[in-house]
Amino acid sequence: MCELDILHDSLYQFCPELHLKRLNSLTLACHALLDCKTLTLTELGRNLPTKARTKHNIKRIDRLLGNRHLHKERLAVYRWHASFICSGNTMPIVLVDWSDIREQKRLMVLRA
Repeated sequence: MCELDILHDSLYQFCPELHLKRLNSLTLACHALLDCKTLTLTELGRNLPTKARTKHNIKRIDRLLGNRHLHKERLAVYRWHASFICSGNTMPIVLVDWSDIREQKRLMVLRA
């Protein structure tokens, strides 16, 4: 997919601290997400475009999501993503939404 190649190349260029193996796994996870359109660990594993068995693909996604190095490197990805989105606008407008998690209104979620 052309979009995934652009994503991979951009992250490789602008986030040099992102390890290449983790970048490849992250790109494969994005490919699986675009195919299945469901963001769960098992669905991502089932839709990984590899020849490995489903059990091993699910384990691969599980290891990726639990990778402590990837969690440290995520800030670089967030920085790149924010600069990519806001590069043409020095004063972006951010919409914030409060939503009830429960009907009793004890728990709220804040989305921006």
